[in-house]
Amino acid sequence: MPATIEVALSAVSDAEAVLAAVDGRHAAFAALARDVKAWAAARGLDCAPLGGLPGLAWAVLAAHTVHDADDDSPDALLEHFFSRWAAWHWRRPVVLPGAPGRDVPAAPVRVLTPSEPVRSCTDQVGPHLRDLLEQELYRAWETVAEAAATGGDPRPALCAPPPLHRRHAAWAVLTVRPLPGEHPDAAQGRLRGGMRALLAALEEAGVADAHAWPRPFTADGGPPRYAVGLGRTPPDAAALAEITGPWRARLPGVDVAWADGGEVPTLR
Repeated sequence: MPATIEVALSAVSDAEAVLAAVDGRHAAFAALARDVKAWAAARGLDCAPLGGLPGLAWAVLAAHTVHDADDDSPDALLEHFFSRWAAWHWRRPVVLPGAPGRDVPAAPVRVLTPSEPVRSCTDQVGPHLRDLLEQELYRAWETVAEAAATGGDPRPALCAPPPLHRRHAAWAVLTVRPLPGEHPDAAQGRLRGGMRALLAALEEAGVADAHAWPRPFTADGGPPRYAVGLGRTPPDAAALAEITGPWRARLPGVDVAWADGGEVPTLR
């Protein structure tokens, strides 16, 4: 069987393996997975094409949590999830209980698929995103613990927008315009498909803390734009143009503009 077909079919067996791991506690798993995915989306950690963790990885982490938990109440599972994974050594592979393990290449984050063909589904996660993931997990753990101490609901604070304007002193703002006959959604797909290559170029140029926000924003009724945070010591406009020039040449219709930290609106 061709590898691409085998991997595509594994999506079904992966879902079956996740449900088997929670051993009938499907409602508890579904509630936790919803909360976790809402948090990951709000904090910009959820988009694999842009260097984040895919939905399967979050499902494996949530199922692992439910499998090991003694209390199925939603708040208890949230606290167990964040306390467990905030303390995890991410160079250690995450293997769902009952799933086959494999030796996979070393990487900043390794969450293994729970069925054959076993592979890491987080190869796209680089060192900066791993560090950001650790920071966000610790913040979420503290948030849930504080809410538990006061009897409050931690979810609004968990899903608050992150302090991106304190993390990034400047931005690369990407705008894509459809080519003749191209649907706007297809144009955005081209841009998103090339985002990991852009992040790699920035990292190679020394911008180690770049972070691409997963969702576009609009300003003044213009076309959708994507913001890539350039960290605390960003390149200037000329350096950004030099770094992104070869990348932009492979993506017709894409413009890259340097923007000061305050010029990008709050991202959600």
